[in-house]
Amino acid sequence: MANDETASKRLAEARNRYTINLQHAFGDLLLKLKRAYGQPADDAAVARSQHADAVWAIAGFLDRMGPVGDLAHFADQFAKHAQTLDDLDEGIRASSLEPAPITSRPRDPTIIWVARAHVAVAVKTMQRCGHIRGRESAAKWVAKRHPELEKLITESADHRSHDLKTAIISWCEDFNSHKIRNKRAADVYSVGLDKLKAAAPNCTIDQIEGEADRLLQRAVALL
Repeated sequence: MANDETASKRLAEARNRYTINLQHAFGDLLLKLKRAYGQPADDAAVARSQHADAVWAIAGFLDRMGPVGDLAHFADQFAKHAQTLDDLDEGIRASSLEPAPITSRPRDPTIIWVARAHVAVAVKTMQRCGHIRGRESAAKWVAKRHPELEKLITESADHRSHDLKTAIISWCEDFNSHKIRNKRAADVYSVGLDKLKAAAPNCTIDQIEGEADRLLQRAVALL
């Protein structure tokens, strides 16, 4: 009986130490990420350096967690990627960073499509509001609230329009009909809709509008 109590106490102490370590490690990670992205990037080299610092921070966080499952392996992979980013400053480019050959009209970067996905989910979200009727009204609300989203209109887009509301409607149609070939953006849209379906029935109109604006701010942050 005494042995069982001792073992239980040791297990509780081990869990407590792990929890404390996790909290400290996460706090350090957050500080390093804030430091990495604390200032706007003036050019591509600065942006790359910020990304490298952030990836190094994630690698350090995983490594600090110790030999738990595959964490050590994941830490090594993040560290390798961070080093390839640092090597670019020395003119050394890893094969993993080589772009795929262009076989058709150049596509928009993933970051642009992810931002459009946030916008499309925001439109869906606003359609849940009582004072918004239909996709066109929701798109008009979005365009008026964040006109800076015009930066998401590119020459390589399948539907080119200088009118933001029209462009937003076309993005919504493409996401809704599963025409988006960018897998990451399509996943962001799908996950966003799942969250909306789960949360919307329990949200007030103000909360729904607040969530839509949060999604739009995420899109703007990616510009």
